[in-house]
Amino acid sequence: MKKLLVISLISFLLFGCAAYKQLKPEPEINPVENGYIEILKDAKQFKLKKDKKYYMVFPPAMQPNFYLILKIKDKQLLNYYLTETFDQGKGRIIEIPDESPQPEVENVYPISNDVPRYYFVIDLVKQDMLLNMEYRYTARWRYTFEREYASFSQTLSENSISRDIYNNLGVSLKADEVDWQKESSEVNSKLKALQFLASKLKKIEEIFPPNILNTTDESYQNYLTLKETLESEIAFQQKYQQLAALLAAERKTRQDMEAFFGTIPAFIQFFEQKDNFDKNVWMAVRQVLKSRLDEVVPYYESIFAKKNDAKVIKSALSQLESLIPLAGLTFDEGFKKIAAFVKGYNSTVDKIWAAKKKFSAIVQKAEGRKSMPDNLFFSEIVTQLSKLQYTLPKIDHPGLRPYASYQCVKLLQKELRKLAAQIKTKLEKYRKADSLVPKINVMRDQNNIHGVLRLLKKNPDLDFLYPMYRSLDEQSLKSQANSIRKALSLGDFTAAELTLKSLYNDRNFVDYQSILPKKKRLIANLQDSLIAAIISQSKQRALKFIEENLTTVESIDDLYNNPAFFPVHEPTFYAYQKEKNQQKIAALHKELERLKTVVFPERAIRKLYGQFIANPEQDGVLKARAIVTHGKYYQGTDTSIKNRIAECDPNIPKMVTKPKDYRRVFALPVTSNPTGQNEYLLKINLRIPSPAQYPIFDVYLKLPKELAQTASSDQWYKTIRF
Repeated sequence: MKKLLVISLISFLLFGCAAYKQLKPEPEINPVENGYIEILKDAKQFKLKKDKKYYMVFPPAMQPNFYLILKIKDKQLLNYYLTETFDQGKGRIIEIPDESPQPEVENVYPISNDVPRYYFVIDLVKQDMLLNMEYRYTARWRYTFEREYASFSQTLSENSISRDIYNNLGVSLKADEVDWQKESSEVNSKLKALQFLASKLKKIEEIFPPNILNTTDESYQNYLTLKETLESEIAFQQKYQQLAALLAAERKTRQDMEAFFGTIPAFIQFFEQKDNFDKNVWMAVRQVLKSRLDEVVPYYESIFAKKNDAKVIKSALSQLESLIPLAGLTFDEGFKKIAAFVKGYNSTVDKIWAAKKKFSAIVQKAEGRKSMPDNLFFSEIVTQLSKLQYTLPKIDHPGLRPYASYQCVKLLQKELRKLAAQIKTKLEKYRKADSLVPKINVMRDQNNIHGVLRLLKKNPDLDFLYPMYRSLDEQSLKSQANSIRKALSLGDFTAAELTLKSLYNDRNFVDYQSILPKKKRLIANLQDSLIAAIISQSKQRALKFIEENLTTVESIDDLYNNPAFFPVHEPTFYAYQKEKNQQKIAALHKELERLKTVVFPERAIRKLYGQFIANPEQDGVLKARAIVTHGKYYQGTDTSIKNRIAECDPNIPKMVTKPKDYRRVFALPVTSNPTGQNEYLLKINLRIPSPAQYPIFDVYLKLPKELAQTASSDQWYKTIRF
């Protein structure tokens, strides 16, 4: 069973890889360029067996750009191809494409001389048969030309044109007697066909082998003859096409001069090449041109008479000035006059517009500046503008005189006068600015900003200076603000308020509307600073005064009339938020009054009383009296303060509320005799609770030691009353 399996497998493999049989013709295949040669073996055709496979080796061409042509009879019974590589059908097969225009008749394969060999492979024979086959090696150009030669010749013949019209034009035939549009269409069509034929011949020539040149080869000679005839016909048709297109285009422009002017470049091109044409031809074209030129001057005169602006004249006159001598014609007086007019007019327009452009540039330089100019800036501007004024074109141009009545000439003269007037006006202003700027710069260097602004405002016609000095608005605000701040720092509130009011009323700015929002914000801030400074410094002054006079014991009444208890300044001007700021000042008054009637007496009484109790012998009377005086102004509610005042006032009874308890009270003088005797007064108010309806109290007085020592011998009191 194993042996049978092996045998079957081998048989299958042999069947699956059927071998190709090589066919070796005798005589051997010859790659020399020649006619068709039959493939034979011993003068007989090869016998092909059904379902067998064959191949045949063809040598490469002897030169590049060759064809291998095969003619096979009964080719429908075969499957075949030509390839450069062949390995018994193994691997990838790359077939050489068949380029035959008639594949049912022959196979045409492109081959070269850079391949070792070619393989003709038959991979299917449909029935037993004889191989009836011919081959031919031939150059590709030859195959293509020979096959197409008759067609090429016919194309040339069918697309050649008669030269009768060309030869008879201007002799026995007038240009107007020919339908040039028809001629143009016909030659265009035929010329395209011939140019396409020329491209085919060029492609064939590109693959000529070097050794074919200058030989007597029949096909090569036929090629040269055909090419020469073709090139001659194309050259004539191109020339004839130019002629027909020109005269056809001209004829379409009859009664339309603008359209005719569009043909001038074609006429110029024609007469530049007139030596390419027969004399009778270009003379006929010149006659056509001359008849049209007679219409030019009347046409332009009618157009220019209607022109209603001062813009450049667009015309074909400059082209005609080139064409007329080219065509061998001369300028008549009418043409010279109208051409001179257009040149003079356009020259004046160009000069005016150039002057306008330069004028605008000078004005832009003068008035477009955003920074402050130096002393020489406007001197340079005046120099430039003076030169421009001097070089303006003249109104009475010689070329314009014959047509001075035309509206366009009058408008041009008006435009020139207008420009001259504008230059004159600006020149006057810039000269004035030239004398003013140095003065301004001196004042600016002296920081006299207000002076500069006043000077600018006195010259409103020089408003172009405003943008240059607009930064002074900021400087003016800054300067005035600094003055206000300085006055505030020095405590000169009157000066600060006056300067603030002056700033509020100041309208002396280059661009008031632009600076106004910033000015308002600045004034509002400065006003807030003024009010805040008044409030702050008023409080500080009052507190400082209080601190400095806490222990003052004389002239106490004068202290309460001191300006320290009034604002450092009473505002009389409010720029904005008057009511709100008045409320702030009113609140300040109230606060200063509180410092005067509450804070000052409270602190002074506490301080003096403490010193008085600690050491009554040291200015005790003055301190007690000071406390009593402070008490007159005290409007507070602190009971302890009021008690201290009562303790120091001899006219107020001293409260005694507990029995058996001694308390110290002071008998104070009610007279003021520092070096002599004084009267002292002491009042006691007994407020001792008792269940008796008529209570009886024993009152004991403890006297000071120095008084008690002499109490037994000297009466120490004047009167005692209960």
